[in-house]
Amino acid sequence: MALFTFPRKIYFQRDIIDNLDEILNSENSNNVLIISDKNIMSLHGKRIIKNLKKGYKIFNDVLPEPTVDSIERAFKELGNEKFDTVIAVGGGSVMDFAKSIAIKISYPDKDLREVNPFETIRLNVKLIAIPTTSGTGSDVSFGIVLTDGERKLALGNYELVPHISILDSSLTPEKKEIIRATGIDAFVHAFEALSANTATIFTDALAEKAIDVIYRNLKGAMENDENAKDLVHLSATMAGMAFSNSGTALAHALGHSFGATFHIVHGTSVGLFLPYVIEFNSSDEMTKMKYKRVERMLQVDDLVDSIIQLYRELGQPYRVKDLGIKSDEYFSRIDELVSKSIQDSELAFNPVVVGEEDLRNIYKKAYGD
Repeated sequence: MALFTFPRKIYFQRDIIDNLDEILNSENSNNVLIISDKNIMSLHGKRIIKNLKKGYKIFNDVLPEPTVDSIERAFKELGNEKFDTVIAVGGGSVMDFAKSIAIKISYPDKDLREVNPFETIRLNVKLIAIPTTSGTGSDVSFGIVLTDGERKLALGNYELVPHISILDSSLTPEKKEIIRATGIDAFVHAFEALSANTATIFTDALAEKAIDVIYRNLKGAMENDENAKDLVHLSATMAGMAFSNSGTALAHALGHSFGATFHIVHGTSVGLFLPYVIEFNSSDEMTKMKYKRVERMLQVDDLVDSIIQLYRELGQPYRVKDLGIKSDEYFSRIDELVSKSIQDSELAFNPVVVGEEDLRNIYKKAYGD
């Protein structure tokens, strides 16, 4: 059964965070749990809570890549206090943590490891997402990524799509390298949503517009042009809505393995492989037609060449050697990279069936001449 999900409401405006209490009033939210991390709260905490007239509690001990155990401890720490709204303020890890806490509030005995899209979940709290980066799409997705010992758990349920997403680019970073990595992440989300074998005309429309806007505005966003940052922030959410309803694919499978092995930032990793993936997936006629449509939209003659040119302007690597990784070290680990990526669930959404030899060839080509 085909299904398209997204938040009930999306508020979008620079500095709209200053009207958070007004938004909560409209939702009849009276006792709010704010989940964030120490860095975000040190930067924006006073601004977020200064106008709140509702009862609220802050939990700001979220660490990157949250574990199942850390969420269970946090839930116990919160005690028996009754909340009607959970607000996530932060990046992907904060969103994952907040969604998990919303499940525990609604189902105290629930084992988070068992969360899946096929079960019925009814949250008894409203979930509000306020993303502070322009990339992950977690503010509009049903997914959760948790760490359990040595395992990464990719979990999700459609009830976990936040009820409200609040988009305010004044909360996003000013550092170029962060804006670049998160923006490239959104760029790849859009391309993979467009080419996924589960794509629909709904997801294509969102993905194409996100590609267009990010392509034309990411450089300006890196220079902290307010209009460009506003547009990239909205486009990251559009890309999130697209891939959450279709999927990500080969670039993510390659990037997950590469990033984990060589400790490279996620957005940089998946972005590096995008040009090679476009070349590989162009063997599928439907996907090739979609890429041709993007070329016309961007008014470029060659999509891969135009992306590489964009990367050069932004300082985004498109060859592994540009990251300073020595060739002997890299090539000695290609079998390891292939072994990891062939097991990645994202490959199921790729428009072209991918084998180990395909992965090996892409990894070799991506090193650069």
